[in-house]
Amino acid sequence: MIDRIKRLETLFLEEINTLITKMSANGDFGGIVTITAVHVSKDLTAAKVFFSVFGSPEDRKKTQEALALLRKEIGARLRGRLHLKRIPSFTFEYDDTPEKAARVESIFQIIDKEKTDGK
Repeated sequence: MIDRIKRLETLFLEEINTLITKMSANGDFGGIVTITAVHVSKDLTAAKVFFSVFGSPEDRKKTQEALALLRKEIGARLRGRLHLKRIPSFTFEYDDTPEKAARVESIFQIIDKEKTDGK
């Protein structure tokens, strides 16, 4: 069952990214949106979709609102594309991992610069 869930998570990640890319042409989202992960519940009834936004805090807010409004449409489109018996109910959550990684990287750069300047 775990293997099936992992396969479904990968499938949903790819398919939702494709849909979001197509939908973003309408200007519904702020910034550049990427689906970073999908976690499907063991009973396959729910899925958390994590996303990141390359853009301003306003872009992030606009994207969060758009995804909340479009979540049923996204589920309906996936139902038509994937022909699965059951499509989970999706919720979208912002993933701040890329921002955290960028902060850590900048700290490392500062440390490297201080080491180089100190020699």
